[in-house]
Amino acid sequence: MSLRAYTARCRLNKLRRAACRLFTSETMIKAIKRLEFEIETRRLLVRKDRHLWKDIGERQKVLNWLLSYNPLWLRIGLETIYGELIALESNSDIMGLAMFILSRLLWNPDIAAEYRHPTVPHLYRDGHEEALSKFTLKKLLLLVCFLDHAKQSRIIDHDPCLFCKDAEFKNSKDVLLAFSRDFLSGEGDLSRHLGFLGLPVSHVQTPLDEFDFAVTNLAVDLQCGIRLVRTMELLTKNWSLSKKLRVPAISRLQKMHNVDVALRVLKERGIQLKDGCGASIESKDIVDRHRERTLALLWKIVFAFQVDVSLNVEQLEEEISFLKNTHNIKTKTATLVSCSNQSKVRETSSTYSPESYSKNVKLLMDWVNAVCGFYNTKVENFTVSFSDGRVLCYLIHHYHPCYVPLEAVSQCTTQTVECTKTGTVALNSSSESDTSLTITTSVLYKELLDNEKRNFQLINTAVSDLGGIPAMIHHSDMSNTIPDEKVVITYLSFLCSRLLDLRKETRAARLIQSVWRKYRLNAELKLHQEKDKAARIIQSAVRNFLSHRRIQKKINAAIFIQKHWRRYLAERKTLKLKKAKLEETKSESAKVIQALFRGFKARQLAGKMRAARTIQAWFRRYRARKEYTAVLKATCVIQSYFKSKWQRTWFLKMKTSTITIQRRWRETLTARTILLQFLATKEQQAACLIQAAYRGFKERHKFHQQKAAALVIQKHIRARQEGRLECIKYIKTRKAAIKLQAFFRGWLVRKKILDQKQKERLLCFSAAAYHHLSAIKIQRAFRIHLVLKHARMQISSVLCIQRWFRAKLQQKKSLQDHLKIIKIQQMVRVWLKQRNEAATTIQRAVRKFLFYKHRRKLKNGIIKFQALWRGYSWRKKNDTAKTKALRHSLEMANKESKEENKLCNRTAVAIDYLLKYKHISYILAALKHLEVVTRLSPLCCENMAQSGAIFTIFILIRNCNRSIPCMEVIKYSVQVLLNVSKYERTTQAVYEVENSIDTLLDLLQMYREKAGDKTSEKGGSIFTKTCCLLAILLKDSKRASDIRSTSRAASRIHSLYKLTARKHKMDAERTLSKHKMHTSMSGSFFVPVTPVRTKVVSRIKPDWVLRKDNMQEIVDPLQAIRMVMDTLGSAYH
Repeated sequence: MSLRAYTARCRLNKLRRAACRLFTSETMIKAIKRLEFEIETRRLLVRKDRHLWKDIGERQKVLNWLLSYNPLWLRIGLETIYGELIALESNSDIMGLAMFILSRLLWNPDIAAEYRHPTVPHLYRDGHEEALSKFTLKKLLLLVCFLDHAKQSRIIDHDPCLFCKDAEFKNSKDVLLAFSRDFLSGEGDLSRHLGFLGLPVSHVQTPLDEFDFAVTNLAVDLQCGIRLVRTMELLTKNWSLSKKLRVPAISRLQKMHNVDVALRVLKERGIQLKDGCGASIESKDIVDRHRERTLALLWKIVFAFQVDVSLNVEQLEEEISFLKNTHNIKTKTATLVSCSNQSKVRETSSTYSPESYSKNVKLLMDWVNAVCGFYNTKVENFTVSFSDGRVLCYLIHHYHPCYVPLEAVSQCTTQTVECTKTGTVALNSSSESDTSLTITTSVLYKELLDNEKRNFQLINTAVSDLGGIPAMIHHSDMSNTIPDEKVVITYLSFLCSRLLDLRKETRAARLIQSVWRKYRLNAELKLHQEKDKAARIIQSAVRNFLSHRRIQKKINAAIFIQKHWRRYLAERKTLKLKKAKLEETKSESAKVIQALFRGFKARQLAGKMRAARTIQAWFRRYRARKEYTAVLKATCVIQSYFKSKWQRTWFLKMKTSTITIQRRWRETLTARTILLQFLATKEQQAACLIQAAYRGFKERHKFHQQKAAALVIQKHIRARQEGRLECIKYIKTRKAAIKLQAFFRGWLVRKKILDQKQKERLLCFSAAAYHHLSAIKIQRAFRIHLVLKHARMQISSVLCIQRWFRAKLQQKKSLQDHLKIIKIQQMVRVWLKQRNEAATTIQRAVRKFLFYKHRRKLKNGIIKFQALWRGYSWRKKNDTAKTKALRHSLEMANKESKEENKLCNRTAVAIDYLLKYKHISYILAALKHLEVVTRLSPLCCENMAQSGAIFTIFILIRNCNRSIPCMEVIKYSVQVLLNVSKYERTTQAVYEVENSIDTLLDLLQMYREKAGDKTSEKGGSIFTKTCCLLAILLKDSKRASDIRSTSRAASRIHSLYKLTARKHKMDAERTLSKHKMHTSMSGSFFVPVTPVRTKVVSRIKPDWVLRKDNMQEIVDPLQAIRMVMDTLGSAYH
């Protein structure tokens, strides 16, 4: 467990102990006993029709009420009431708290075990429900009262809100009233009853309590002054400062007032509110977001309060004394061990000027020097001494060595190493090390800064593990510069407070160590004295003995020296001879070794060369074999293509030859015929013409042969080039395939085999299609040749080009078809995958929907079953002949009901009458029907809002006067609008009618004098109904703000309130005078009833919402107009 988590657990345990002390106080114990007596004597009793452990809806309601509390307060309350720890993941574990409430507050395993049926599971004997209700009632009331008392006592330091910000309740009294209203029998004001028992509840959570005091922007967040005042409250423990605030602080004057409250507290403490330049810090500077003066004010608060608040002076003085004593003992022990009696313990003396610091800051410096004394380091100020991070590392290491090991602290920094005049780096004279350092400055300076950076990183890591210390320092602000003194002092105060708080866990070990050091010091001191005395006796005896032997030793020493000197000279001469011989032997040995080594290296190199040649030969053979195999396969493929091409060319050539021979033979026959005819006429001209024709024919024939030979050569050259390209492409493809095989092995081999088979099939298909198409083309060309035989010589070249071009197009089309087929296959696979995933998602959603549907159906069935069982139980207990007759009459009425009497049909007819007819009798009948249907059905309210009848009703109200029929029309019109506005979905439709608020205010103005007159015996007056309608429309905060922004409407409402209040006062005085006269005659007395200020607009619900807390319409004029004022948020005066 980290120290952060350990500290959080310690604080939680401290809070638990404080809650326990509050719960076990004498006053609380007496109140608990009185509460238990009230519950046992059945003065506080749960209603018999309320089953907290059976009814799911009631359990959920109680659970929601309790979860309105802050989870931390609720956890402390439950643990205190039950006297046990609740295993939660965190203080905000709502699920864990809910499970505990359901299993331990609304249920009790001990009571269940006591009343359990011996044979039938889940069946309990009589008395189980009553015992469980008493248990739940006692625990719930204790929980609410204890949490209210704990909140008033401020047992939590940061004092969070008792209720959640989005909770239904904001005070304890409302919780008790809701519980007593829904669950208690014969109980009115439960909070008053508990107050008599000694368990009063008075906490009310205000908007200021829910204010977000977190600061994210110093300029903007401190501008309103609320957070400054809250800060002064926490520092001075004066909780009355918040009452002086003006919230919300909207205007500049309100903000300046709030800031002045905080500044007055600082002035009362004797703090000079001036910045670094001597200018006064005023409230307008904070409101105007003056950055420098805002920061100056915060530093004033830090130095005035934070150091004093975070530091415990007595604890710090005790720690300093303890550290000094421990250091003295440790120094004396080390001195005795090293037997240096002449050295004395050097007292650390600080050279900082104490005149400029307060007492607590001086103690902070003494504490730092006391700790650093263990590391032979002296701290002189709060700036440069902390720039390298060593002092902070020493402070943390002294108390928690595991977080900052001493060997991890970089000792070489810019404070321990300085530059000398010679351009080198040497140890600083302030350091007490005896070593020296001579390294170039330019090389080492960066390393020194990196060491300081590592020190600060080590500090930040340790501080994050310790917790409770803000991250105020960074190596860029401390290293290679003069740190800010204010930042260092503040950071040291936090660090000192945190370390001293955590020392409780290590204090025992430190005390044991100090006692052991004292004992060891005394024992070693006594032993040292005895040894010293014995040494002196021995020394005197030894001196006498040595004085007698000194002369003899000198003589023996002289003889011994002479003997050894002679031996030394002889040995020296011998060594010189041996050395010369040894050098000669070493040179010869080195030569032999070098020769052997060269031979060994030559043989080793020759062996490597032979091995390399062998490997190269095998590799070349392997590569040649592979290339030969590839060339052989490519040659076979090319030969197959070439043979097929040659066969086709031979066929075309034979065909051309046959056609040529046939043409020549026909031409020969024709020429013979023409020659015979020509010879008969002109023999000479015929001979010339024949010779010319023959020569032309020969030349043309020779040209065609050369052209055909050129085409054949071109085809062969192109085929050869294509063959080479195909061969090169094939070789490259095969090499790439071999490389891919090295990476993808088996899978690629299988895929390649499949691809080759597919290519072969596609090639066979393409060849067959090509041959078929070629045959078709040949047939088409032959038929065209027969038809156009006379133009054969002119278009033969065109036909060859067309054949070649069509072949190319066919090849390109085949390749495109192949690629399209592959793409279609890929798209089909992706589509199939997406379809499977979509099907899986749909199946999961359908299963989830069916599960929730089944669970909802089961829950509805349980609720219906409970309702049926309650109805059956109630009928079984309370069913009488009158009730049966009433139920029978309702059943008969339902059977005999007609279609035109249904609410929807009545609504349609009434709206039609209201929109079409102008006679007052039709309008009044329509309004009566609309009043009934809007009071009983929400669907009818929506139909009315959609039909536009609300606009017609407002026009009707404007056109009415103060006659009796018009008052009847106005009464029913206002009642219809009131019924529609009660339904939340149609309230906006009433408000959005043009001049609706002005119309209602005119109506109030018209009937203010007749506010008490009744238009009917059972209904309220027009004035009170209009007030209720206006209050419901203004219940929404946005609509209320719109009315407040309209000064004319607000002033009219205020004037109406004044007139009504004055008239009520006059009526009350008149009634009081009458009753006084009656009292003097009869002897009885009369107490006038004062209307109570009400805030129950939210409890006015439609009549189809069957709840006991539904608010009935108010008939008192003063109470009605006050309800409008309260909803609008206006003051009475």
